[in-house]
Amino acid sequence: MSDALITPPGEVLFANVLTPKTVRNRESEKLQYGIVLLQASPDTDPTSKAFIGSLHKLFMEKFGGNAKYGPNGRPWKKETQLLEDGTEQETGLIRISFSRDTKTRSGAELPAPIVQDSQGNAWPKHVAIGNGSLCKIAFSPFLWEHSEAGKGISLNLLAVRVIQHVPYQVGVVSNSVFGEPEAGVNVAQLPAAEAAADPFSSAEELPF
Repeated sequence: MSDALITPPGEVLFANVLTPKTVRNRESEKLQYGIVLLQASPDTDPTSKAFIGSLHKLFMEKFGGNAKYGPNGRPWKKETQLLEDGTEQETGLIRISFSRDTKTRSGAELPAPIVQDSQGNAWPKHVAIGNGSLCKIAFSPFLWEHSEAGKGISLNLLAVRVIQHVPYQVGVVSNSVFGEPEAGVNVAQLPAAEAAADPFSSAEELPF
């Protein structure tokens, strides 16, 4: 992994780095590992500015100083949150996306990304990495150009180091989530369940 680049530490979202998920597009679907890293805005944070600047420099070196990114050519974008009125508000952070396919275009199997703890020990596969965990990510940049999609850069996920772990949590609600009782069906008024019919309870001859 000598050619790997390393991100600054940051909180992560959607860490599908232990088990790949199905990713679909207009033409096909495939299994893919992925993770999103949050960083401070490069407009206000020197570390983030230097990191995003290093990616932009690779793009300029590849395609020239006047090159333009395609519509989906940047792996980073401003992080937003949805407000109650349906509008989006910027959070002051940026989100950077990393991904790794499970197979090459020719169908050859690719190894999973390395996942380790802060000491370099292999991360247990049964312990999911929840949103808000603090991580560093090792990656390799891939510069691309397509006739329809334009020019861009993708970040190939190589490894994840978990510095601070937040357990993965499934959304849980209480029995009172709907508030006060309301008019409608009441289980106390339902008829008692009838016993399941015995298929051999009649006087017919048994089939054996």
